[in-house]
Amino acid sequence: MKISHIISPLCFVFVIMQLFISTELLIAQNGSSDNINNSANSASVDKPKIFFENPDFHFDTIYKGSKVEHVFKLKNQGNNTLQIKKVKPSCGCTAAVLSNDTILPGKTGEIKTTFNSANYKGSVKKTITVLSNDPDTPSYKLTISGEIVEVISIKPRNINFGSFRSDNQSDKTVKISIKALSEPDFKITNVSSSTPFVDASASVATEGGYTISATLKNYNKIGRFSGKILLDTNSAKQPEASIIFYGVVEGDIVINQKRVYFGTVPDGREVIRKLYVKINESGIKVLSTKISPDYLSINVNERYEQSNPHCLIEIKLHKDAPVGKIDGLLELSTNSKEKPLIKIPITGEVHKANGS
Repeated sequence: MKISHIISPLCFVFVIMQLFISTELLIAQNGSSDNINNSANSASVDKPKIFFENPDFHFDTIYKGSKVEHVFKLKNQGNNTLQIKKVKPSCGCTAAVLSNDTILPGKTGEIKTTFNSANYKGSVKKTITVLSNDPDTPSYKLTISGEIVEVISIKPRNINFGSFRSDNQSDKTVKISIKALSEPDFKITNVSSSTPFVDASASVATEGGYTISATLKNYNKIGRFSGKILLDTNSAKQPEASIIFYGVVEGDIVINQKRVYFGTVPDGREVIRKLYVKINESGIKVLSTKISPDYLSINVNERYEQSNPHCLIEIKLHKDAPVGKIDGLLELSTNSKEKPLIKIPITGEVHKANGS
C-alpha cells in the first residue's frame, strides 16, 4: 500500500515534466511562443492578396497622337479567391480591359491598357485604380508615364469664336499657325471640319509652315457650340492632328451656368450661391421666380438701368436643410420671346457634420 501511494505522485510529476520539455522544444524550433500562436492564427485566416510585380510602366518618349498599349500582370498571392470589383482609369484617355475579374489563389490575371496621347504634350503621368476584395489593399494604384514629343506646333491651341448675338451673326474667320518642328518636308494634305457650319482651309505661310483659317457661317442656334478642325499630314510620326473650336450664341437673355452647385456642405451651415443673368435686349426682365424645395430661397437684385443690364440672383441653402442629396430647381419666368421660362437645376449634398 505504501509503495502505490508513492508511485502515483511520481507519475504525475513525470507527465508534467514531459509537457514542459515538449513546449520548450517547440519554442526552440519556432523562435518563441508568440510565433506559434501567430502561425496558428494566420493559418486559420483565409484572404486574397493582390500583387503586381511591375505596377509602374514608363513608355519613355513617343510622338503626339501615338497610342501606347501595355499589359499589367497580377497574381493572387493569398489563400482565398480574389475578386476584382472595378478598374478605374484617371481619365478617358486610358482604357483598361480586365482578362478575368475572378482569380483563384496562386493564379494570375491581366489588365490591358491603352493610352492615347492625342491631347497631351511633355511629361505625363496617368493612374489606374484597381479595386478588389483584398482586405489589406482594397485600392491598388498602377501608373503609366512618359514624355510626349510634338512633330508640329499649333498656335493658339484652340479656336475661340467668342460670344455673339444670334440676330446679328456674320461670317467670322479665325486664323492659327502651324509649323513643323522636326520634319522639313512636312505638308498638310487635307483639312476638314467636324460640323457643317464651320469651313476650314490651309494655306502656306510666307514665313514657313501653314495658316489654318476657320470660318463660322450662318449659325444662330442659341447656346454653346464646339467642334474640331481635322488635319491630315504626310508625317509618319504624326499623321493626324486636331484643333478644337468653340463659341457661344447669345439670345436676348443669357445665363451661362447650366446648374447651381453647392458642393458638399456640413449640416447646420448656411451657404449662398450667386447666379448672373445677362440682359441683351432693352425691356427684357425677369418677371417672377420659383424655387424648390423649401429649404432653398432666393433674392433677386434687378439692375436693368445700368450700362450692362443684368440680374444678380442669390440662392440660399438654409441651416435646416436635411442630410442627403440636394435636388432643387430654380424657375425664372421672363418676357423674352426666346426664353420665356428658364429652368436651372440645383445640386449638391448635405452631410453630417463631425461630432453632431
